[in-house]
Amino acid sequence: MAITSGVGKALTGGFFLLGGLAASAQSFSLDSVLSLNYRFGQPAFPAAAYRNISAAEFRSMVRKAFQASGFTFIAVDEQKNKSTIIQFEFALDPKIGSKPKILVSTDELLDGRKKCNPCFLRFAQVSNAAEIGALPWMAQYDLSALLVPAIDKAYSNLESSGREHLDPSFGFGYKPQWKGELNRFGNSYTGISLPDLKELIFSAYRNAGFIPIDGDIDSKAPELGLTFSFPIDPAKDGGAVYKLSIRSQYDANGHCYPCEVDEQYNPYQRLPPAGLSGILNRATLESRFSAARSTAFENMRTDLARYLRPRSVFSVPVKPAPLGSPPPPPTPIVVT
Repeated sequence: MAITSGVGKALTGGFFLLGGLAASAQSFSLDSVLSLNYRFGQPAFPAAAYRNISAAEFRSMVRKAFQASGFTFIAVDEQKNKSTIIQFEFALDPKIGSKPKILVSTDELLDGRKKCNPCFLRFAQVSNAAEIGALPWMAQYDLSALLVPAIDKAYSNLESSGREHLDPSFGFGYKPQWKGELNRFGNSYTGISLPDLKELIFSAYRNAGFIPIDGDIDSKAPELGLTFSFPIDPAKDGGAVYKLSIRSQYDANGHCYPCEVDEQYNPYQRLPPAGLSGILNRATLESRFSAARSTAFENMRTDLARYLRPRSVFSVPVKPAPLGSPPPPPTPIVVT
């Protein structure tokens, strides 16, 4: 498809506008809950392009699609020779937190009849994403579970209502972003104290063959490391080091709200020399470790099921490498 100079300018202008929005408006950290589900595949490129529809009808179509998905229309910011920004808010229970502010940018190239030739629709930006990312994690989970499906629905509405005027050479590039509930760090628990959570985890791993290395803890610690030893040679002291991390926020009663458990061990750790008597045990280490690890996770799944964060699903992380693997080669430095 040949791109005319006007279209090229609109695409370029939209690229810089979107870059500015991404830097200033949607500046949440990559581990914020919202960023787990709402990301862009090709933010510099439009979601869609429309022709043979007036600018007023085009804006009305965008407005109605978002309003039908639970958004409140706020204003249209129109500036000469710049993208038009259509502003919305998403209504939420005040207990959850700040109302998300949504910016939808459009680039309107009009012909002599004042009709789109074409008009570009871009991806919605959350202008107060940094503010949302500062909310407590549970509020972020609740907010994202409502907001991202609503944005998906708005674009689905646009795909349907604008089909007659959609430029087939561009197609409709928005893909649903909501992939279901995702956790920031690992399996997520609520309604249990940190000491009780720790003891249940220790029990799950102890019953699978790991040896917990205990220590005192702060019952409201924001982060806690749990360390275990996995026997290499059952007849000897010492073993492979295995670690979990618990990152936590708490409710008014001091219970997890939530506490998230994440695997943190190093599969490339240097193991003690095997010696002649330990060769057989070293040969079976990976199979024994994998079986014990699977048993420990199954124990956690069962023992902590009642505390699993609502809407979340228990998962077993993929092992990065067999235990005792040689470290991967360093990534070569690319010289440009």
